[in-house]
Amino acid sequence: MILGVYPHHPDLSSFIKGEHSWYSRDMHDQRSPWLMVALGVAIALTLIALGGMNDGFGSPELMRRFAAQPPAPGDLMLNLPRIEALQAPPDLLRALDDLHKRLSGGQAAPALTPTVASPRIEVRVSNLHRNGEQLIVRGSVRNLADQEVTIPPGAFSFRDSRGVRYAAAASAAAALAPGATTDFEFSVPLPEGRGLTLIFDLPPDPPLEQTLLLEVAER
Repeated sequence: MILGVYPHHPDLSSFIKGEHSWYSRDMHDQRSPWLMVALGVAIALTLIALGGMNDGFGSPELMRRFAAQPPAPGDLMLNLPRIEALQAPPDLLRALDDLHKRLSGGQAAPALTPTVASPRIEVRVSNLHRNGEQLIVRGSVRNLADQEVTIPPGAFSFRDSRGVRYAAAASAAAALAPGATTDFEFSVPLPEGRGLTLIFDLPPDPPLEQTLLLEVAER
């Protein structure tokens, strides 16, 4: 249904419905993860077509500049934001390539996973865009709880498709009243073409992982 606005990506619709030949070979093992990838791309393309990206908002309260850190032991065994070109359907690869080209061309692009939520917090990424070597990630955080929640320094981090982590320098905490929302703008020195995952960690809730971009790995 979502893909109906994309006549130039007809195969992606059949892929989501499970009609793709690659999909049917191993439906039990592959259907769920590939379906989520396809749905994320479909949502991103829908936002582009409908102009549903928020290109900006006032002065964000949470502004952070992140720096790259070497992968920690075991990081390369994690679920990194990348897919293998030889295993993915061509139409899905073309759609992902379109998103990366938008960013490289200076245009805003939506996140593949716009929103995630825990029992207390909702994290929404409104758009991504490039500013030189930096990827700018804009969005908001909303308090879903019935009491004040404090967002501590270090609650946000990133991990790219090569296992590199990105952390911000120490900064002040932000307090959110029940139902309150605050905007953020993060700068990440992400090399072009790489995938990126936003991680939000607010114990005792389990960490939220939000796939923003996927790298297509050539082999």
